[in-house]
Order: sequence, then C-alpha cells, then structure tokens
Amino acid sequence: MLPELDRFRLVRQNTIAVLNELTDEQALWIPRRASWSIAQIGDHLLTTEEMYRSQFARLIEHGDNIEISLKEVSVAFAAIPHDVIPFFELPFRMFNQFVPHSLRETIVRYPMIASLNPQQSQPREHLDRAKLSQDLAAAIAATEEFFRTPLPPGVDRLTINHPILGNNTIQQLLRIMVAHEQRHHEQIGRVRAAAGFPRNSL
Repeated sequence: MLPELDRFRLVRQNTIAVLNELTDEQALWIPRRASWSIAQIGDHLLTTEEMYRSQFARLIEHGDNIEISLKEVSVAFAAIPHDVIPFFELPFRMFNQFVPHSLRETIVRYPMIASLNPQQSQPREHLDRAKLSQDLAAAIAATEEFFRTPLPPGVDRLTINHPILGNNTIQQLLRIMVAHEQRHHEQIGRVRAAAGFPRNSL
C-alpha cells in the first residue's frame, strides 16, 4: 500500500479522535456568522475525500492523463468570486507549469493564501456528530480498499491536471489530501480556542 495512504490514515484518525472528544453542542457550535462549526469542517473533509477518490477512479478508468476544469472543481481564492474564477483558468494552468509540487503542498498546508473551498465540498448543516465520525472512518476505509485492488501498470505515472492544484500523480494528490486535512486541524483548534466555545465536557 502507498506510504502516503498510511500518513492519510493517521491524520484521519486524529480528525475522528477530535470529534469523539466533543459533545454535540461543541461540535455544532459556530464561532461567527459565515464560518464553520467543527462538524462542518469534518463534513468538508469527508466530501473532499470522496471527490478525490472519484477522480482517482476516473484516472484509472481513463487510462491516461486527465484534465479537470475549474467548472468541475471550482477551487478559488477569497479575493476572486467563484463565478469569475473560470476566466483565470488558462493563466493558472500556465503559471502552475513552473510551480514545484512541494510549494503547492505547502500552500495547501498553511493558510498563506485565503482560499475558497470547491462548491462540491461545501459542508452541510444540522449534522450528527456520531454519524459524521462513523462516516469519516468509513471513508478512509473505502479509500484504503480502493488502493488494495492492484492498480494497472504505469498508473503511478499518470497525472490529474487542475488549473490551481497543478499536475499531480496519485501519490502527490494523496500528499495534498494530507496537507489539506492538517490545515483544517488548525482551523478546528482555532474554533476550540474561540471565545464563547462551549466548555462543558463529555
């Protein structure tokens, strides 16, 4: 199994452990208007993993490098509205040809640039903390099961190209997934440290 998958499992276990430490009130508490609760952060991580897994399956089924448009996965920056971002697709693709993967991973890991999540991974409301924890565990199990199936020869050299995330192999995208979840762990920490966060414990 891929070593990147082992790292992802450990990061996911931390996500689940945090959810299991919280009461329902704490998990659903929102620090301010237009921000996310910890449960919503977890739901975003869940839908993001499902989105990546579907792209992995698409890559293997296609058997060749694939390109994903900003309309498909609409990652954006806070300063650029979602409905405008598709006009920047070509400049982003050209720029990303010169950006090393390590830098893209760092940008995902640390909030140096304010970004907007894809609309496909927008979290839901009225979440059930216990069920979300179970769903997150089931999701990482499904991803591990996906990679237990022998992959076609040469698939490790195939890439998924996205205007903002760049051109990445499956292994590189798994590292981006790890960095993304770690970034949101820090967001969870900020929610728990916010004034007004419910202090009752389990």
